[in-house]
Amino acid sequence: MVSAKHRMPVSRKRDRAAVCAAAPLSLLCAAGFTALTIAGWPAEKPSTSDRATAAAPSESATNPVSQEGVLIAVTPDSVTARSVGGFTRTYFFTPDTTVITQDGSQHVTATSPFTINEDVDIVGTVRGGKAFATSLASRNLGHGDGPPMDGIAAP
Repeated sequence: MVSAKHRMPVSRKRDRAAVCAAAPLSLLCAAGFTALTIAGWPAEKPSTSDRATAAAPSESATNPVSQEGVLIAVTPDSVTARSVGGFTRTYFFTPDTTVITQDGSQHVTATSPFTINEDVDIVGTVRGGKAFATSLASRNLGHGDGPPMDGIAAP
C-alpha cells in the first residue's frame, strides 16, 4: 500500500531563518508607525498669504451657476430672472451663449426670443462678480418637453 503523504517535510532550520529575517523588519515598521502616530503626520502649513488667496477668488476664476425663474427684464445683451424664492440675478450674453427654444438651439442674437414673465432655465458662470449666461432655455424645454435628441441634426 502507498502512503498518501506526498509533501516534503520542511526543515526547522528554514523556518527559523525566515522568522529571524522577518522579525527585525516588523519591529522597524512598528517603531516607525508609532513615532509618526505620536509626533503627528508631517503636514505643510499654509501661510497667511495662501489663506488670503484661497478666500478671495481671482478675477479670472469662474463659478458655475444655474437658476430657474421668471424673466423680469430682457435687453439685447442680458436677461434678469427672479426665482420662486425671490432671488434675482442679471445674466449677460456672450457670443457663445446658446438660446434653446421649441424651434431648436442657436447662439444668442440681437433680438431675444424670450419675453418678460416667461419661465426659463439659465445655466452660466460668474466671473469677477458678473454673471454670464452659457445657455438659456424655455422652462418647459428644460424639463423634458423639448424635441428628442436623436431628431437633432449635427452641425
